[in-house]
Amino acid sequence: MDDKKEFDSLFRMYYIPLQMFAAQYLTDPDDTADVVNMTFEDLWTNFDHIDAATVRSYLYTCVRHHCIDMLRRRRCHEQYVEFTSVMSAGQSADETDFDRAWKEKVVEKIFDRLQPPTSDILKACYIDGKKYKEVAEEMAISVSTVKKHIIKALKIIREIRKNLKIKD
Repeated sequence: MDDKKEFDSLFRMYYIPLQMFAAQYLTDPDDTADVVNMTFEDLWTNFDHIDAATVRSYLYTCVRHHCIDMLRRRRCHEQYVEFTSVMSAGQSADETDFDRAWKEKVVEKIFDRLQPPTSDILKACYIDGKKYKEVAEEMAISVSTVKKHIIKALKIIREIRKNLKIKD
């Protein structure tokens, strides 16, 4: 493939079907459009290296991978929101020293209940902002192990929130 007309033809032929395919993974139409647009950006970037016979497979595979990545990022974001809700419970512009001390005590209690490597993984992911893959590589463990420790930590955070009666 080497012609802009070929690319335009592929875009017209596959854009709508790829959006419908992405909608099987994602519910937001804006997200499906973003995924399909990213896929066509990938196609454009690699256009000279893709065989015309495999372009359809390439497009659908890219859409599936982008959808899965988006779902993973969304799940990670939801976990981050859950964690930070503990930190920001009752926070206002008039935060007092007492409020800050209370929050610090909650965070301290969370980390007291967590043993290494769970505490190290939670800190790396949510405080240092590292991705699961980065943490896994640094600690020489699998991404799956990182996820298991995060799930364990979030369970403990939920218990602490329940015991402290923290409302959202």
